[in-house]
Amino acid sequence: MRKSDDNGAQRELSVRQSEILMAAVIIARSTSFVFSKMSMGTMQPFNILAVRFIISFIILIALFFKQLKRITPRVLRNGIILGVTYTVVMGFEMMGIRETDTSLAALISNSAFILVPIFEIALLRVFPKRRVVVGMAIAFIGLLVLNFAPGAQFNMGCVYLLISMVFYSAAIFETSIFAKEGEPLLVGIIQLGTMGVLSLIASLIFEDFRLPESGSEWGMILLLAVVCSVFGFTLQPVAQRKLDADRAGMFSALNPLAAIFWGFLILGERLTPVKIIGSILILAGIILPSLDLRKNKQ
Repeated sequence: MRKSDDNGAQRELSVRQSEILMAAVIIARSTSFVFSKMSMGTMQPFNILAVRFIISFIILIALFFKQLKRITPRVLRNGIILGVTYTVVMGFEMMGIRETDTSLAALISNSAFILVPIFEIALLRVFPKRRVVVGMAIAFIGLLVLNFAPGAQFNMGCVYLLISMVFYSAAIFETSIFAKEGEPLLVGIIQLGTMGVLSLIASLIFEDFRLPESGSEWGMILLLAVVCSVFGFTLQPVAQRKLDADRAGMFSALNPLAAIFWGFLILGERLTPVKIIGSILILAGIILPSLDLRKNKQ
């Protein structure tokens, strides 16, 4: 019997360890909102994504060169599909971050879990539990508050983020399926390479592509590449191998919480009453189904 040597990740992780890894992945990726916002002061969105993901891909190729021989046509296909989907997610997310606060961007884009059960109903004929539906409704009200209540900051950036949210929910659904088909680490590596190539093409067509020039630009890009991409993106398929799609989606609650903290601490963003109310509703909608799953597991 052939044993996987992805550091034993696929073979050794229990459900609880997968949940811990998923939480760590989401928190690491939450820093991308702040680093991206800071980088866009001097660089354009797809330019940042291209350099970030190409560096990440090179690092991962160097770290896991021996494992690449296990790439099969299915693994390659799954990685490319995820890479295309996540390129759309990140492109619209970056344009949204440029126009809004990082905390608002994190709250909207990470409400993707609302749509994950819809994909499951349409494609797998799997219907969510009643408490999941209630949680989705509460979170959806929170989204409406964030975008349309008096005092809300609704602008074109919010539109970009809502589009990103739709594709992010599709990416969560795809990842949940592909991770269970085998070699999730290799799928994540191919995904990052695809994102780097597509972002580079978009930057060459729509932007004036250039490499980072100052030390601060390189610092932000390297933080995005190592912390948010090498760790954050690549290990998500590994973590999701033991998690259902709706359960994985619920971990998105950690992202806006952390992003709000980073935005307040580093960028000095303030919490308005509308943002607080919308945040509470969204987080309540995410946590409610999670409590139900915990009860059933016990």
